[in-house]
Amino acid sequence: MTPPADASLFRDAAVPMELLRQRAFNLRWATLPSDVIALTAADPDFAVAAPIREALADYVRGGVFSYGPPEGLPAFRAACAAMRTARRGLPCAPEQILAVDSAAAGMLHVARLALRPGDEAIVFDPVDFLFKSSVEAAGGVVKLLPVHPATGAFDFDALAALVTPRTRLLGVCNPLNPLGRVLSADELRRLGEFAVAHDLWILNDEIWSDIVYSDARFISLPSISPAIAARTFTVQGFSKTFGLAGLRIGFVVAPTPEAFDRLLDVSLARTTMSGASTLSQVGAVAAYEHGWPWAEAFVAHLERMRDLTVSLLREIPGVRVRVPEGTYVAFPDVSAWELGAEDLARRLLDQNRVAVVPGAARWFGPGAEGHLRICFSTSEGILREGLGRLAAGLHAERRKG
Repeated sequence: MTPPADASLFRDAAVPMELLRQRAFNLRWATLPSDVIALTAADPDFAVAAPIREALADYVRGGVFSYGPPEGLPAFRAACAAMRTARRGLPCAPEQILAVDSAAAGMLHVARLALRPGDEAIVFDPVDFLFKSSVEAAGGVVKLLPVHPATGAFDFDALAALVTPRTRLLGVCNPLNPLGRVLSADELRRLGEFAVAHDLWILNDEIWSDIVYSDARFISLPSISPAIAARTFTVQGFSKTFGLAGLRIGFVVAPTPEAFDRLLDVSLARTTMSGASTLSQVGAVAAYEHGWPWAEAFVAHLERMRDLTVSLLREIPGVRVRVPEGTYVAFPDVSAWELGAEDLARRLLDQNRVAVVPGAARWFGPGAEGHLRICFSTSEGILREGLGRLAAGLHAERRKG
């Protein structure tokens, strides 16, 4: 049995800042001046669990890097299926699992399976830009389902009006980035039954499903009913829970053997034009087989950082923020300031040396306007410093009215 992880893994001294400044790209430390605090892209600031590092090192020492099977290594598919069965309460067979080179790639493969040029997909607004990018890369057209940023409530009245004869796909993000919502059983049922009634495929993004706090409960969409499960492709990855973004590894759970074959075809993995790295799959297997103590300690740390983030943000006059139930991002409303979110984020970077992601339509959809997204997957000292700089910057700006 793997021993519990040491909480000191997430203290200030545990942040490998020199390596982050060399390796952490995608709006993060390696892309910013050395005096800037990065509270940007959702990626941990900590070294990954020791069993993952050891498994990768052992595999590399073997010196053989041959082709793997297009659908994924047997050990990887078995580990992913076992996780779905044990931790989601959903019987899952390895034959349902397709290894992909990132959850983002999995989303694109599902969109390509479901859509033909001109077909339509319904996605949340706001939501991660990868939904829109996947649909449009497949030649599809995005229709937006509003989610109220302040309450997290869905506009179900608008849902039926979005359907046309060209609608083929419904995108579901649970937990919901950037709002931090964990969807309720009733919300999932309404969304799933809507897809069944209108004969839609479901692209179900669960990459955040392990980052859920003690005041919420995660429910996997296909567990709601067999009819919903029969049309749901679930996408999962290892970047948020285990810090493996650079390994680019994820998987898709296909609902039926026929759907799996179609997914494998559109992925082009049989041609070797795409597919998951065998080395990355080895790291992912170690994460699922030996990394949970680290991940659970990480989530406990994150819950404390969530509470600290919300508390400090609420001390800033004019800022409104709801408590995230999952994910490690907060999404404060800063519409009380004269500057728009993009200009405000730029001013905070230039003058206060703290980097955050603006709630811009290109990142999250038009419903994100007037917000900032703040990632709190770091140490307490770095987080306090970053939020202190943000507070100073907001105090310095003139508010509306």
